[in-house]
Amino acid sequence: MRGKRRWLLPSLLIAAGALPNPAEAQETEVRQAVVSTLAAWSDGDFQAFAEFYHPDVRGFFLDGSVLAQGFHTEALAAAHEQGLRADMTLRDLSVDVYGTTAVSAGYLDGSIALPGGMSLSGSWRYTETRVQEGGVWRVVQYHFSQLAGGF
Repeated sequence: MRGKRRWLLPSLLIAAGALPNPAEAQETEVRQAVVSTLAAWSDGDFQAFAEFYHPDVRGFFLDGSVLAQGFHTEALAAAHEQGLRADMTLRDLSVDVYGTTAVSAGYLDGSIALPGGMSLSGSWRYTETRVQEGGVWRVVQYHFSQLAGGF
């Protein structure tokens, strides 16, 4: 009987959801990484922004340009000095974690000013894939595309 009691409390805690769920903890970490990444971008803190990207990252940017390869902090900082600004709000973020890989999707609403004076506003679909590396969830692939007709 004593052995059965030893398992009773942990079983009750698991059933009640009182013990931490590792998958939920990872999802929370990824959500926080997404929010922190976008905040660093909006703040123009490109050193902090760069920490969330794998050096070999690739993706499609908001301006509809061709596939971008790699992360270039200096080029991003120079573009910021020439007028690159973002004022975006993230909504409806969905995160799925697969071990040390996470796939996120959501929507960004707002505007972005590009060097040279061009400005874009509206809503964009946003997806990204991150890998956990050195305790940090780093983006390895991203995709922005304008949402037709709004949402």
